[in-house]
Amino acid sequence: MTPESLEGFLRARFEEEERVARDAIAGAPGAVWGVMADDIEQVLTSQDGGTTHTPLVQFGAEDPVRLLTHVARHDPARVLRELQAKRALSREHRTRDDGRCRTCREAEGPRSACTTLRLLAAPFAGHPGYDDSWRP
Repeated sequence: MTPESLEGFLRARFEEEERVARDAIAGAPGAVWGVMADDIEQVLTSQDGGTTHTPLVQFGAEDPVRLLTHVARHDPARVLRELQAKRALSREHRTRDDGRCRTCREAEGPRSACTTLRLLAAPFAGHPGYDDSWRP
């Protein structure tokens, strides 16, 4: 596949992630994502003091604090900041007319994507639209 198709693939995945993060924000307005040390069932605490509980026992979580810490670290606001950085990075590595990266000028061939774009796509390797030729 061409670098342009990789760029399109990344744009689509970033849009999906943004939509999910914005939906989470809309579904829990004013939520502050974090783990409460005194109650490991609390995932969200709103600014007005209300909470949303997740009973982790039903999921068989052996270490709920670790699980909740992971969830809290991937709150929607952080996802949106990370997407902003990934989009800026991908803009720096758009292809030129000859198919080469305009920033690093590297490519395995005249129409292959640069390493930076392939690395940005690597987390999506399980997606049906991912092309194995993009593996870094």
